[in-house]
Amino acid sequence: MDITFTPQQQAYREQVRSWLAENLPSNWTQGGLWPAQSEEAEQELLIDWERRLYAAGYSGIAWPKDYGGQGRDHVDDLIVNEELGAASAPESINTIGRELVAPIILSVGTEEQKRHYVPRILRMDDTWCQGFSEPNAGSDLASIKTRARRSGDKWIINGQKIWTSYAHFANHCILLARTNMDVSPYRGMSLFIVKMETPGIEVRPIRHMNGLRHFNEVFFTDVEIDDGMLIGPLDTGWKVAVEVLGFERATTRLYRQARFTEELRALVDYALDADDVGDALRAEIGGIVAELSIMRYHNLRFISRLSSGARIGEEASFLKLLWSNLHQKIARLALELLGPEFDALSPIAERFRRIYFTSRGETIYAGSSQIQRNILAERVLGLPRGERRVGQ
Repeated sequence: MDITFTPQQQAYREQVRSWLAENLPSNWTQGGLWPAQSEEAEQELLIDWERRLYAAGYSGIAWPKDYGGQGRDHVDDLIVNEELGAASAPESINTIGRELVAPIILSVGTEEQKRHYVPRILRMDDTWCQGFSEPNAGSDLASIKTRARRSGDKWIINGQKIWTSYAHFANHCILLARTNMDVSPYRGMSLFIVKMETPGIEVRPIRHMNGLRHFNEVFFTDVEIDDGMLIGPLDTGWKVAVEVLGFERATTRLYRQARFTEELRALVDYALDADDVGDALRAEIGGIVAELSIMRYHNLRFISRLSSGARIGEEASFLKLLWSNLHQKIARLALELLGPEFDALSPIAERFRRIYFTSRGETIYAGSSQIQRNILAERVLGLPRGERRVGQ
């Protein structure tokens, strides 16, 4: 594992840092909040920001140039993400497109799909949602019931998805559906591209406890799509999704460690100004700092392995388990430090209220902590497979 940066990489970091200092939106606070406005207006601001990142060459860093990417290496991708996190830059509104869809299409998509969809994701011409989870199939995706039935050169889709982020806003969906009932559950699923404007799709928003409505229920009733919307070989959707998710858990949102560090620094500065840091809080802060260091070294380890051509496997689940629990610790620390001011209208209170409520779901989405521990126990440590309930 090589954790040093070359002079060229250090120069690239300074270049990214300078660009961010000069180009962060003027109405975006360092704390990471837009001024109060409608969700639709915030979406437009986020789209504009991502288009500016792409125009500057800071999007799709390690993706091939043939498909709109920058063609740089994974270390440069890490550098850009770390600087975005340290600046508390706006997070992507198209994370599904960037972190899941594009890597899957680049891995198993047709040449036509790569040339059409990947550049459009980078340019923010298309935004995506993910149709995986169902009411009775969350982390246990082998239990999905949504069905895709072939009819000539078309597919007819019926079923329901839930917890579908940005479905009320996205114009495309990557859909996991059952295509073969005569094989094992893991072998009978396929991935599809579905345009959200297709007749037969109904989206019902689910409002969060913080007032936001990123999640949705999505209903598919006799939705008809072309055969060319199939991603990868038929009946291999599970295998493709698992392989790409392993890569995604290790390489996407590399900005988290730097962003979490900046959040902790803001809390410490607040506590020092209030002269409210006793021994117990110092110990708690020290523990979080140690975990942040561990997280960064894991990022560096995975990037080093990718740069040398090594495969990232199930051990990437450790990183997901680490960052989701770590962010909840930072959010709880904010609640403790802010005390009565947590409910105030101050910028720091508004910022950490959003972080607190958002972090509550981070140990559930993208694979629950229980699922991550099972993966690590069985597939990394080689422990005996635990008992499964019916349907698992």
